[in-house]
Amino acid sequence: MSEQHIARLSREMRLLRYYAAAMTLAFAVLMLTAFKSPPPHFEQISVERLNIVDADGATRIVIANQQRFPPPMLNGQTFKRAVSPAGLVFYDRKGNEVGGLALTDVEAGKISALAFDNPNMDAIGLMTRIGADGEPISSGLQINQAMPSHLSVMEAAKQTTRRIAIQNEHNNAEILMADAEGRDRIRLRVDHEGQARIEVLDAEGKTVFSAPEAVPSANPASAQ
Repeated sequence: MSEQHIARLSREMRLLRYYAAAMTLAFAVLMLTAFKSPPPHFEQISVERLNIVDADGATRIVIANQQRFPPPMLNGQTFKRAVSPAGLVFYDRKGNEVGGLALTDVEAGKISALAFDNPNMDAIGLMTRIGADGEPISSGLQINQAMPSHLSVMEAAKQTTRRIAIQNEHNNAEILMADAEGRDRIRLRVDHEGQARIEVLDAEGKTVFSAPEAVPSANPASAQ
């Protein structure tokens, strides 16, 4: 190999080293700039469905419109919803639905509900209902009987009952407490006219205590 050839190769090697050094410096500057730059900021995002996932990809929250709202998922089984709302759904690490927010708007009216679940059934729900005419019908809180976790969803749905209800229905305020069979045993009520009443019922639904007691009618004909 001639000295001229060796000199040319030496110059090319120096140029490659300069190029590599320049690329390394440029990459370092780029990384430092990226770390110093603020995170992306969006004033508005339009999306039909958004999945919030853990680092391993497990879905924990879904926010979706009516068309992309996911069906209920429990123990690997998918179930059909009675209606298709918009809203969000919460999931545990195993992919089971554990609650959510549902906003339903149909011809019969609007229902907005926030619920949290037991392993196989709704546990507690907060709901408002508005009629087709736009007038409020009811709003309240409902707590259900907890079913044994080994029961399937269908079995739990057949056996579960409402145990406690705190509600305002047509401006009649009520607190209802039921036994394990779903029979109301205590009623506390203040109606839309401001009349208050407490009732205790037996298992057959007969009132065994009430306050205030019924006031006898002043019309003698009514007592006959």
